[in-house]
Amino acid sequence: MSDRRPRAILDRGRAALSPSLLILGVVLLAGLAVRLANNDYGLPYVYSADEGSHFTNRAVEMFGGDPNPGYFQNPSAFTYLTYLALWLRDTGLWPVGPRAVPDQFAIDPTPIWVTGRTLAAVLCMAGVAGVFVATRRLWGTRAALAAAAVLSFAFLPVAYSRVAVTDVGTFLPVTLSVMWALAAHESGRSRDFLLSGAAAGIAVGFKYTAGLVLLPIVLAAALRARRDPKALARAAGALGCAALALLATTPYLLFDLETARRQILAQAATAGSFGKVGQGGDVGVLYYLGSLGWGLGWVALGLTILGTVAMTRQSVGRAVVLVALPVALFAYLSLQSRYFGRWLLPAYPVLAVLAGVGAAWAAELLARPLARPLGGGAALAALGGVLVVTLAQPLAADLRSASVLGRTDTREVAREFLAERLRPSARVVIEPAVPSRYYRLVRRGRTISRNRKQFVRGFIKENRQSRLDYARTLRPETIDRYRRSGFCTVVTMSLLRGRAERDGERRALAYYRRLERESDLVMALDPYRPGAEPVDFHFDLSYNYYPRAFERPGPAIRVYRLSRCAQGFGQLRAGESAPVSEAAS
Repeated sequence: MSDRRPRAILDRGRAALSPSLLILGVVLLAGLAVRLANNDYGLPYVYSADEGSHFTNRAVEMFGGDPNPGYFQNPSAFTYLTYLALWLRDTGLWPVGPRAVPDQFAIDPTPIWVTGRTLAAVLCMAGVAGVFVATRRLWGTRAALAAAAVLSFAFLPVAYSRVAVTDVGTFLPVTLSVMWALAAHESGRSRDFLLSGAAAGIAVGFKYTAGLVLLPIVLAAALRARRDPKALARAAGALGCAALALLATTPYLLFDLETARRQILAQAATAGSFGKVGQGGDVGVLYYLGSLGWGLGWVALGLTILGTVAMTRQSVGRAVVLVALPVALFAYLSLQSRYFGRWLLPAYPVLAVLAGVGAAWAAELLARPLARPLGGGAALAALGGVLVVTLAQPLAADLRSASVLGRTDTREVAREFLAERLRPSARVVIEPAVPSRYYRLVRRGRTISRNRKQFVRGFIKENRQSRLDYARTLRPETIDRYRRSGFCTVVTMSLLRGRAERDGERRALAYYRRLERESDLVMALDPYRPGAEPVDFHFDLSYNYYPRAFERPGPAIRVYRLSRCAQGFGQLRAGESAPVSEAAS
């Protein structure tokens, strides 16, 4: 009797040190390392519009304020987790050290943004661990390790673990919800239905479109309904659990219902009805298929198809429940009017599970002719070979993009160039691919009021839609307004000009041609490697630096000095006309 407890402890220790868990640990640590490498890129300037305006800044505002984020275009789970991480940081329990969060954000927000980005990376790796658990229950340890490796190193999950946004936060709850939906399909137990629903609600608390993870629950119940009439009632209970879990993550959906309803409907209408300049001619199905090629990996995508075949051979019902989310989300997003690869991220854990199953099955098939020379190691050798081929593409992109992010952004180089040549408060037209902090006066070792400006902007100042349709506000006569107002320095960026060129916006292109004719080019800066071809504008690839051409982050930048123009300084005075086109006002 006295020997049982030490023996049990030893058994648990051996299990913890099993080769599969050691390999998983290596995968998790390597995946985390590639996400955290250079994740302070760009700071203190946050060039991603979504990162800069949706989550971390809302969390900062909660310190000494209201727990209502007042923002419901995205749910609140990531915002509240960021608040918690910042609270730990403020109390000295977070590694970056204590300091009053709002004061730090005003002076130098770098450690706050790094905290948010680190949180995203940790949430993503929790999803990778969840995929391992789910796949092992479904197909065994080898498939589980393959699935974890696919999700850990797939390029798009890595790219959005370097940004303080919510998308990868869906990975763990989506995985658990689908895992328990499969268990509910097979067992019919109320517990599995309720757990699946609760996990689904948490997933929706990170991303509204993750609500499609409720579909596997409904299908699990429907497939059981003929032999188990109570299954539909259990599914209804699961939907109730999902609603409660969502409200736990985003309580002000209920407490501030009118604001939430208005914002969510406006966001849905924008995504569904208004295309973006720069996506003319894109077809949703082809866009998202292409995004899987570079975001998941072409070989991994092939393995998901193979895994689906393997699952169908084993159990049609299992396969239906498993593929429901990625198929439904792919179809839904393809019908929208604008497309972004990251919108498909909630489906990536399921795709990784299928890829892991496909890798294990492919390894079994490849091992058969190797069984005689290699014996029992044939299957492992085959799986290793499959994974080397599968991970070569995404791993190369992960490391390449991490290296790119370690270099200075072209926008920061341009800012330093302008600050050296123009005295403070110079009136400068800078295309809207920079945050408001970019305009502030910065002096080393001194706290400068946010009202002191290095550059003054007098165009489309508060137009929140300028990032979306800026190209449509441009016309040749805009340059005359620049001259009248003393905005003689003009900074163009390929992230904006490229949209106009891609869609053939005639008036915008005429504006750029006139600007070139009537200006001196004083600086040209490209983010590409010497000899590399410039990258055509793309709403994903121009921002995530997947293409090999990139040497540093940022757009191609041109700085022009208008001829016959007296450089102005200071804020616009009463009676002075800002260079705003009629379309933008």
